[in-house]
Amino acid sequence: IAARHLYQRYYPHALGHYLGLDVHDTHSLTKDRALQAGMVITVEPGLYFRKDDVAVDPKYRGIGVRIEDDVLVTENGCEVLSAAAFRSVEDIEQAMAHREELGT
Repeated sequence: IAARHLYQRYYPHALGHYLGLDVHDTHSLTKDRALQAGMVITVEPGLYFRKDDVAVDPKYRGIGVRIEDDVLVTENGCEVLSAAAFRSVEDIEQAMAHREELGT
């Protein structure tokens, strides 16, 4: 699947990018550059379904979902800087229902 790029039908972007002084400070992540302690990257899995894709259940056509985490590379692994972000459908719907109280 990866060698033939079949995933690009539903995942049309890179896995993530480096973070720095600017949100999209540098290029997308690449296998050509080793991660080093102190680097901050994003990890952005997502799925996107075109409106006209008859291979997809009609209730999912025309939508996309992406979860973006900001990750600090450490000497012994990583620290997910966005770990406190809402993850579940219930948490997101509750936050949206009370967004004025949250100041968003």
